[in-house]
Amino acid sequence: MCILILSVVFMAVLSGDLYGFGDLGLSVERIQDIHVDRCHYCGRSFKGGSIHRNAEMVVMEKMKESLTERNIGFREDTKQGRYIHVLIYKYEERRGGNFAVERPASVGFHMHLMEGNTVYKTYQFDEYQQALSENLFNIGKFLKRGARWVTAEELIEEGITKGFDVLLQGLE
Repeated sequence: MCILILSVVFMAVLSGDLYGFGDLGLSVERIQDIHVDRCHYCGRSFKGGSIHRNAEMVVMEKMKESLTERNIGFREDTKQGRYIHVLIYKYEERRGGNFAVERPASVGFHMHLMEGNTVYKTYQFDEYQQALSENLFNIGKFLKRGARWVTAEELIEEGITKGFDVLLQGLE
């Protein structure tokens, strides 16, 4: 019997179906009141902006992709156990192309690691791409992003990755 159980566990580890600390719940919402400038979950302030109509869907997909790459399970249920909650307060797509823009992409959101109504950790991402001529200190980001103007979706992906690095540290 013990050999059978060990075999099942070994196969689950090899197949990637066994996760270090269980599946994480996922929740995404947008700020509803444009006059609010403070997160009602963690209390941090922010400067809101317009939010693209597909923002929640894009953020949810990027979260799922990032967790899958980390071999962490997820569920779209926040009623049991730990979950990641994202509050989007800005999602503005760039106006222009890869090498010239009229307006750069801009993204802002809070990520919260929660259980029930308790916030355990928070992460804030608020980024808009600046021209290299505006801020030479951003040359590292500029080169990492392929020396071009990025989309809001690419900024979301960058923010989600950094957010999971912070929120999941010590949980795996």
